[in-house]
Amino acid sequence: MTLETKVTSLDEAMDQPSLLHRASKKCLRVLRKASMREKPRPDDKSSTSGRSLASRSSFRSSFSTSSLFTTKTVEEDHMTLDRPITEEPIEEEVSSDGNKMSENPVDEESTQQASSKSPRKEHHQGQSTFFRQLPPEIRHQIYRHFWISAGVERHAFLRNRKLLFSPCITDHEAPDERQIGVAKDFGKSSSTAEVQPHPKWFKRMTSPWCNHWKCERLWEDIRDGHEVDGNKQQAYMALLLSCKRIYNESIESFREAKTLTITDGQTLHRILRWPRPKYLHQARRLNISLRHDSGNFLYLNGASMWHILSEQDSCAAESIYLWLDAECPVTRRLLPEFRELYNCVPASIAARLTINFPCDAEDGFWAWEDGVEVEAQEGGGQLKRLGPLVPEFRVVARGRQRFNETSAGMASRLNGHVSVGMNAYLGP
Repeated sequence: MTLETKVTSLDEAMDQPSLLHRASKKCLRVLRKASMREKPRPDDKSSTSGRSLASRSSFRSSFSTSSLFTTKTVEEDHMTLDRPITEEPIEEEVSSDGNKMSENPVDEESTQQASSKSPRKEHHQGQSTFFRQLPPEIRHQIYRHFWISAGVERHAFLRNRKLLFSPCITDHEAPDERQIGVAKDFGKSSSTAEVQPHPKWFKRMTSPWCNHWKCERLWEDIRDGHEVDGNKQQAYMALLLSCKRIYNESIESFREAKTLTITDGQTLHRILRWPRPKYLHQARRLNISLRHDSGNFLYLNGASMWHILSEQDSCAAESIYLWLDAECPVTRRLLPEFRELYNCVPASIAARLTINFPCDAEDGFWAWEDGVEVEAQEGGGQLKRLGPLVPEFRVVARGRQRFNETSAGMASRLNGHVSVGMNAYLGP
């Protein structure tokens, strides 16, 4: 009798209800595997009979388990016989990569040793399109614009006696866009009057943030919830953590982008007092714009301001840029003539200092020339002749304003000119 006929006889013997419902799926699966793997051969009957006996013994031993003799309900004992038993298909073991696993187990230790000896394939970052097709100059410009959008450059200002910070998006050393914009609007106007209504430019020209009027508008949007301060969300970390090569290439530009900008004398006075903000020590550049009562502020605090900024512990900035302006046109014209305000600049800060004056280079610095006579301190009407003032700091003459704000949203044009003065660089 062959193994297949024995399996058939066993299936017929299991037609009894008591055996049918107590038969284990595992036993049937074992018998099917045995019948598929062991094909009888006519010249080897002894091996077939031995295998059939082993299968029969495994079948009997499976019935000795307690799982087949658990208590059943009455409904389960009287189930219909024509209800088929669901049989699970025989599945071959498959590895995670989709290949059939061999019967012989794989030695994991030998596999780990082989993988450690074989060199790992490195993906060079130079294969990226960003590094292959863009030159270093373009990449550094991208980094520069990213730091600006991430809010690395900061504004410091006082609101309700609290020191606040906001992003800076204005080039502090660029020509004043307000003069350029109002000149274009005067040229487009059909009127030839010297005083015209330009409320948009009037508001920008009277901004307490001086030439950083765009930064003031951005801060108002952040305050109202229309914009987000990327510095508070640490948006700059996205670029630094992108890859190792970008980090090594952009970390220095990130440090150079740390700039602190102050646009009023009260905030500057608060910044220079103790306790000083941490960002003042981290900033590579310190930008200062003074407009409201700038002449009096420099007269009262100029000497102490130069002294504090010259201390390395107070301000470690590599560059200090002072942008001067005034509300009154007369005061604006007199700003470069207060030569004593700039004669006391210490040598330790002069190499890092740049002062931008609202005057022309040809006639704006006549008070710095040789032979200027001033009244002597002794009084009595005696005059004292001064020598030339040769500044050790860098001087920028951006030209006199051709357009001034008047009142009620009006702007005036001086001398009928529509040209805008360009920056002239003097000094060392």
